[in-house]
Amino acid sequence: MNEEQNSILSEEIKEIINSRFQYINKNYIKVRNAYKNNYGSTELDPLRCEISLCIILGLCQAAIALTNHLLESLLKYALITRHSENKKTGPTKTIKPIVTTMIETDEEGRKLYENANLDKTINRACTLGLISKEQKKHLHEFRERFRNAYSHADKRKTFGNSSMPVTGFRIEPDGLKADETRETKIAEFLPVQGIFQAEIAHKEAPQYFLYIDSLAREILDKLHGPRESSE
Repeated sequence: MNEEQNSILSEEIKEIINSRFQYINKNYIKVRNAYKNNYGSTELDPLRCEISLCIILGLCQAAIALTNHLLESLLKYALITRHSENKKTGPTKTIKPIVTTMIETDEEGRKLYENANLDKTINRACTLGLISKEQKKHLHEFRERFRNAYSHADKRKTFGNSSMPVTGFRIEPDGLKADETRETKIAEFLPVQGIFQAEIAHKEAPQYFLYIDSLAREILDKLHGPRESSE
């Protein structure tokens, strides 16, 4: 890459960074605690970190998609771990490598839950006391509102009955002619859905993530005991 190309690339990168400042200034404080305080879980912390950064940088549709993944990973991790704990027996005479023992300990739980759908894992987590009935209700709402809506691009779940006034224009010999303005459901009007979904995501991604983040800390405390904050 020559000097001119390096200069162009440098300017493009600066432009990207500068375009994110408005989101950083607004969103960092919202997720600061979640970003700075880890779970102590190699399974879940990379997701927590990436979601926090997505929100900080204003990449909120990506944040919702990853929060969906965090929710599913959290519940499966918790269910497999709890199952393995309940199945533990006394010490054996056979000494095996640690990794082999870990894999074998979780094998039955993985078979039970690794392919389970979100509906099942939410219900099972409640049955085992990992979440409350109120939390179960909220998670089923999130399952429809965020997980199903975003994962399956179900615009009716994303926008519900939200509508907006729309005026169409036609080109006629004597110029543009406006049609009658009509109230139109966003879920039925493709041209505006991308814009509105991005706006909705900016409003909803932080609160959705923070709820799941708080839930994750609560569940992990039940599984492993309370952990000290990084601050």
